[in-house]
Amino acid sequence: MAESELRSRNNKKVKKGVTPVIPNIENMNAVKAAQALLSESDTVTLSLVSAFRILFIMRCFSALYRIMDDCDEVYNYWEPTHYLLQGYGRETWEYSTDYKIRSWAFIFIHALVGLVTKFVASTKLQTFYLIRMALAAVCSFVEARFYRAVTEEVNPHVGRYVFVILFFSAGMFNASTAYLPSTFAMYCVFMAFSYALKPVSEIDRSRTYKVVFWIGLGSLAGWPFAALIGIPFVIEEIAIYGRDTMETEDGTIVRSVAGAHWRWRRVVRLMEATVICGSGITALLVLIDQMFYRQYTVVAWNIIKYNLFEAGLGPELYGTEPWYFYILNGVLNFNIAFILALGSVVCVLITAYVDRNLVPGSSRFDAVWPYFLLVIKLVPFYIWFTVFSVQAHKEERFMYVAYPLLALNASISIYLIRSWSSKVARYFEASVQVRALVLRYTSLVILVLTSLLSISRIVALLTRYRAPFVVYSAIWREQLPDQLMNRNYLQEDFPDNLNLTLKNVCVGKEWHRFPSQFFLPSDTRLQFLKSEFDGQLPQTFEEDITVDSYEDANGNQVLYRRRVYGWYGARKAPAGLNNLNLEDPTVYVQEEECDYLVDADFPLHTAAASDLEPRYILSDKWEILTCVPYLDTENSNRFARAFWIPGSPGLQWGDYCMLKRKT
Repeated sequence: MAESELRSRNNKKVKKGVTPVIPNIENMNAVKAAQALLSESDTVTLSLVSAFRILFIMRCFSALYRIMDDCDEVYNYWEPTHYLLQGYGRETWEYSTDYKIRSWAFIFIHALVGLVTKFVASTKLQTFYLIRMALAAVCSFVEARFYRAVTEEVNPHVGRYVFVILFFSAGMFNASTAYLPSTFAMYCVFMAFSYALKPVSEIDRSRTYKVVFWIGLGSLAGWPFAALIGIPFVIEEIAIYGRDTMETEDGTIVRSVAGAHWRWRRVVRLMEATVICGSGITALLVLIDQMFYRQYTVVAWNIIKYNLFEAGLGPELYGTEPWYFYILNGVLNFNIAFILALGSVVCVLITAYVDRNLVPGSSRFDAVWPYFLLVIKLVPFYIWFTVFSVQAHKEERFMYVAYPLLALNASISIYLIRSWSSKVARYFEASVQVRALVLRYTSLVILVLTSLLSISRIVALLTRYRAPFVVYSAIWREQLPDQLMNRNYLQEDFPDNLNLTLKNVCVGKEWHRFPSQFFLPSDTRLQFLKSEFDGQLPQTFEEDITVDSYEDANGNQVLYRRRVYGWYGARKAPAGLNNLNLEDPTVYVQEEECDYLVDADFPLHTAAASDLEPRYILSDKWEILTCVPYLDTENSNRFARAFWIPGSPGLQWGDYCMLKRKT
């Protein structure tokens, strides 16, 4: 590695009778600077606060502009949150009391954030973005903690590479502010590894408890399968004795001597931490879920049971992907960094062979031991990638949990490749200045390339696929210009005037791009039109909005609409919801019942038009309220549609439109 190069300096003695050459001061300074670079003594690092502030800039950008390309995020998380905050929303089968495989505790925490934002937000659309900003803040903090742990426990250069990959990658841009259990589990993995990267300790129990807590929280409150990340940690705890000294707060050095049964003590410590943390987290989640379901249930177990143990069911009902899906997805979202992450163990093995004589020790075991400890930190990424690659049902969000590990593995690969480049330069007898330049620019070139590709990917997503956000937001322009009260409504008097009726915003084939009812005024409702899709669509929660009355000054009874905070819909099992993805015809309305309609129109798809999916934009029943260009992926060049390139040749476009019924 780069540090070993300092030990190989050749300090030749000056021969007698030869007048020594006085070196040039500038050259001496250059050599000193190069040697400082090689020794990493002048490596600049960011503090926790500085790292948080810089990361928060990019995460805020994600919160404001990131698209939602997963309808599960909308219907399984944003819609239930909208139901808790606004009293109505769409319900998926997972929330039926017959199945209970979604946790209301997870929704409740986010709804509390939304409740707080109501004090500063004038519309629920602002609440949507403020919740996202809260997610951005949380993600920035856990990323900064992870960065500092890598810097302190692995290497300052590796920490720097981790920071750059996290900041620029399209994968983190998408995952950081996603309202998904896999994103929450990712947050917990960041925190868990900020402790797991520390050395194993026989005396200090805090590392064990903190890692177990964060893995447990991510698994129980987020996604149960995140527990897979903890397998190498358990092996490390039991197999490696680790650090046997510890400094207490008063400066006393405490030393532990390994006994005959130290591994049993570790097993007991792990079990103790698991029971205490697991039971505490589970009890809290069960109590919160009981508030809504009115049944005691462990949602994490329900998820495991549905995915693994119920014959004929499981996620395969919702589509399958080829084995290489995550490879393509990883290249799209992390490009070069993903390839380096996959090759990280290979890089370690090559380095272990090349530097086999540089690690002090009397045996071959001593020479490979540091690399074995490093490989343990790299293995979690491979476990996650392998397990989910062999599953038939694959989605991009499933890989979010492993994004911290991907960044770490890729960064270690960059660091090792950087040291190889310096060794090659030394092999060709390059000067110390040249070796320092090679050392610096090897990593710089890799980071610049991966950052540029990531920016290109992010720009492509934002300029070609963000139309639904813009189109649904356009309906707010239907408000009267002088409307000052009830800003959540199109009709200002709707809460107090029962003669005013709800307006229906309908979607057909574009149901999966709907960004949630946070984007629609409170006197509108999302409705579905029958399309060629024949699977199950969400139903509606029983609304917590009722009609009440009061007596005015003249003694007259005045009726008005008001919110009831009962959440009665959460404890129901609506008829028609099923775990077989079978269509429920009762969710559809007729076109005549729609006041607004959202649809995508692609001129090159005219042959695909049918009675169920007509080109509504050409109908004389509708007028165009707004249209935004939207990429026609089927007829566009694959590479050009994935990455933004100046000029972007080979792209075809359609229109994403909101239509209004003609009067």
